[in-house]
Amino acid sequence: MSGNARTRTGKIARLAVVAALTASTVLGSAALTTSAQAVGVSSVGGDITRSEILARAQSWVDARVPYSQSAYRTDDNGTYRQDCSGLISMAWHISVSGTNYGATTWTLPNYAVRLGSLDDLQPGDAIDNISQHVVLFTGWADSAHTKANIIEEPRPGLTARATTYSRSYLVSNGYQPYRYKRTVDSTTPAAPAPKTMSWYLSDSAGSSTATRSSFDYGSTPLVPLAGDFDGNGTDTQAAYDPTTSTFYLANSGSTAQATLVYGNPGFLPVLGRWDGSTDQIGVYQPDNGKFHLRQSDGQTVSFTFGNGGNWKPIAGDWDGNGTETVGLYDPDTSTFYLRNSLTQGGADETVTFGNANSVPIAGDWDHTGRTNIGVYMPDNRTFYFRHDDGSVTSTTYGSAGDIPLAGDWNGDGYATQGVVHS
Repeated sequence: MSGNARTRTGKIARLAVVAALTASTVLGSAALTTSAQAVGVSSVGGDITRSEILARAQSWVDARVPYSQSAYRTDDNGTYRQDCSGLISMAWHISVSGTNYGATTWTLPNYAVRLGSLDDLQPGDAIDNISQHVVLFTGWADSAHTKANIIEEPRPGLTARATTYSRSYLVSNGYQPYRYKRTVDSTTPAAPAPKTMSWYLSDSAGSSTATRSSFDYGSTPLVPLAGDFDGNGTDTQAAYDPTTSTFYLANSGSTAQATLVYGNPGFLPVLGRWDGSTDQIGVYQPDNGKFHLRQSDGQTVSFTFGNGGNWKPIAGDWDGNGTETVGLYDPDTSTFYLRNSLTQGGADETVTFGNANSVPIAGDWDHTGRTNIGVYMPDNRTFYFRHDDGSVTSTTYGSAGDIPLAGDWNGDGYATQGVVHS
């Protein structure tokens, strides 16, 4: 995209990016550094801090390095094989001399000491099943140590990612904890400087450029959102701070008209017309697959739906009855699971759509009162809209590294695309 086009159109970042808002307030981030910064100060085979191990691993997640047992990635971190053990070798900055550009699941223990228990794990350690798979531990998802946050190169067809493994899965599959012998303790990396979030919205689903004037709202590390908060039929900007569980909702302008604290740190935000009036806030707990939705009267509806983990929450009026309910998207299998009531139970509709690691979106593409699914594929910067009759339309919009959104920006009854750039 040319520089001139870039001023007129959105540019799309990872949905996994967490962001924090208001025009007047910027909150700190614990986000890891990018690949250029991830090299740190360690030398090959030398002492390395935990923060540098995590930053090096995160650089492959940010770059979406695809899994391969025969391909090799060369960047500022060095040259390493693009499989699970190659990722750990790269993160630990192990010498590749005499190896196939990285140790293996069964030779990594030669560079490490085995810990007495999973409870002894610290960020930057590895969890290894020497005959199957190895992952990098980044922290516990809960105080009871029942779910581990990890970074991994999962399998062919997928890219480096951050996700969770349950303790029961690790134990039942013979995973053991290991600590690289040259690891030294360190403080958490300094937070990167906050970046302003710029919004680029289009009123035309077929347009490859923004049709509305761009504007700034919020700063990283907030999560950008959109909804109709005053019931006028037009979607406007919002943002969620995952570190403080705070929603910032705006009906217009660059300042939030409503600031609401809801949920706990680590929860994922979701917005919907749960009682058929205006868009209300909600959160999803990845550790137990539970939704907590705030009604317009301030009451909360809570229920379990789906498998949790790295599944992404969405909302929509899937059956066209005037009330929005929830859905989930599994990025590993490109599968949507949609529920027609705000109650515990199975999916009322299951649809496979998109490619692995696509970003889910939802909206009324046809002006029929029924929400349809869609995806944004970061690899080709393209939105794909699935319509009521099952047909699919698409448009390329934005630039690599932007966050995709969908909403009815002008109140004409049609949802269209938008992006947020930071």
